[in-house]
Amino acid sequence: MVKIKAKKGVFNPFNTCCVLALVFSMLACTSDPPPKRKISSAKPSFKLVKTPIADPDSVFEFVRKQVDFGPRVPNSTAHKLCGDWLVKKLKSYDFEVIEQRGTQIAHDQKKLFYRNVIGRFGLEKEKRILLTAHWDTRPWADQDVERSDEPIDGANDAGSGVAVILEVARLLKTQMPAIGLDVVLFDIEDYGQSNESFCYGSQIWSKDTRLKGPQPKYGINLDMVGDANAVFMYEGYSQDYARPVLDRVWNIAKNMGYGRYFTSIQDGMITDDHYYVNQAGIPCINIIHREPSTGSFVHTWHTHNDNLDNISPTTLKVVTEVILQTIYREK
Repeated sequence: MVKIKAKKGVFNPFNTCCVLALVFSMLACTSDPPPKRKISSAKPSFKLVKTPIADPDSVFEFVRKQVDFGPRVPNSTAHKLCGDWLVKKLKSYDFEVIEQRGTQIAHDQKKLFYRNVIGRFGLEKEKRILLTAHWDTRPWADQDVERSDEPIDGANDAGSGVAVILEVARLLKTQMPAIGLDVVLFDIEDYGQSNESFCYGSQIWSKDTRLKGPQPKYGINLDMVGDANAVFMYEGYSQDYARPVLDRVWNIAKNMGYGRYFTSIQDGMITDDHYYVNQAGIPCINIIHREPSTGSFVHTWHTHNDNLDNISPTTLKVVTEVILQTIYREK
């Protein structure tokens, strides 16, 4: 405290000014604490990487070509011709192709000749990922009210996933990715009547993958990805075995503006080829169309309506673009 001494009973303006000046001087010398620095909570912006451009007409044509062979039921002529075509296409895109052939006794005791088609691109690359789909079709239209004992076209249920993989394979040479890609087209997936009798091809493959050298870091299975109103949910086994992959792919789709197709709604566990890929030690997710409101498969499933009329080039392009963005983001 500053004491001001003045003559008693006499007002001294000079002394008063001195006091005020000293007080103001002390206040001016008092330092305020520095303002707190604001910490930004904004997340880093998501930037898309450059990828080859998927052609919706090309992907759709890959579906059409498969359907044109006829139902690809094991032991049929259409099955043999389509298998030959798949091998030829992958080789034309610089894939090393390995065929896994044999016989399988089905649930009805029928002897089925199977043909898993394995393709490998960029074998010199240590880091790899895996794309899978089945290529055979259902021998019966068991969900239909008419001709239920006849085979189906399988445009969506088989044709669509294979078409996306072929479009990706076609584009790889136009812009080389930093990683290698393995693909497996599984046979006799759709011959079953119970969970254990489905997915024969992937069950056989899981015990002998034929993938020598570096193994894929993770896998993505594609099943029924061609409907105009396709919705892909968080499938149960995908969550249990490969949740980081599931989150990554769905986040990519969301940032590409495709959240209407790829939703984080929780789905049940579906016994599909990806289950057996996981059993082989490769974390694998399933992109598969299920109806969120009913939990059922797409309305054309195992019916004669699973034809080209119900395939959307737009949906095929969306799925292909998400897969391409996933591949080209890997370093």
